Amino acid sequence: MTRLIVSAIIINDKGEVFLQKRYKPKASPAYLDVWEIPAGGVDDGEDVAIACLREVKEECGLDVQIVDSQGLTYLADNKDVVKAFNPFMCQQMVETEHGLGWVGFAFVCRVVGGELKMQTEEAKDPTWVTIEQLREMLKKPEEFFSLQDPVLQKFTELFLL
Repeated sequence: MTRLIVSAIIINDKGEVFLQKRYKPKASPAYLDVWEIPAGGVDDGEDVAIACLREVKEECGLDVQIVDSQGLTYLADNKDVVKAFNPFMCQQMVETEHGLGWVGFAFVCRVVGGELKMQTEEAKDPTWVTIEQLREMLKKPEEFFSLQDPVLQKFTELFLL
């Protein structure tokens, strides 16, 4: 079964990126204690941008704003509400030994409020790292959640100060 998810690359006012250690021993025991960015499932019928904001708030207590997703929502002639948007990047777990399948959207977000408060049944060890620190850390991809490693690699390639 494939699960639709959203992920958030969160940047603070110092230009640092938020990381946390993945800790989901029941739901995802094969991926314990690896670095990740906040992420989670999209509820049935939920707007993916709203899901991203909700997941960040639930996991780490921060209020964020999505940066330049270029969203467009319109009402079609048949009364369907359709949303077209550009996430930072799409991601998919195509093949895994652990029976899990994910497909989702990663967004770049900036902190606009809230207080860092971890949801300890999902993540731990919150930290802020500079882009250069993140680049160094990514030289050990085995220390990152495999679904998010390529997203973070691309982010550090494109990030310009």
